[in-house]
Amino acid sequence: MNNSGVSIVELLVVVGITLILAATAVPIYGNLQVSAQINENSAQIVQAMRIAREKSVSGNNNSRYGVKFESDRYILYQGSSYPSRNSDYDREVVLNEALVISSTFTNDEINFSKGSGLPDQSGTTTLKHRLGDQAVIFVNQYGLVERKQ
Repeated sequence: MNNSGVSIVELLVVVGITLILAATAVPIYGNLQVSAQINENSAQIVQAMRIAREKSVSGNNNSRYGVKFESDRYILYQGSSYPSRNSDYDREVVLNEALVISSTFTNDEINFSKGSGLPDQSGTTTLKHRLGDQAVIFVNQYGLVERKQ
């Protein structure tokens, strides 16, 4: 007798293998999303710090620029400090609720001097994901901004 159909056992084996592969792929996909969020947002923070430095070097609006860090956001501002800033020029970025920022900067802000672009302090900013991944951004005494993982 020639059976050309698929038996129920064969079908169950294929379904079982498919479920095992899917169950294995879900955590990997989740980790990729976490990593992508950290990479994208830390790159944006680095860019905001570099923009603040470059605007300070060029003397844009004859002013200094800086970045203020709060746990759920960061603000690129114009002025010699966050409290004395011109809020008309603020560029605020609110983070995804799964991300948290912390920094070692005094008052959680860094400010760059007009003309030279030297920071008022060196330190780090850490971006953490609630699932454990993180990125650390360093600023040295010369204003060089670098990201480490």
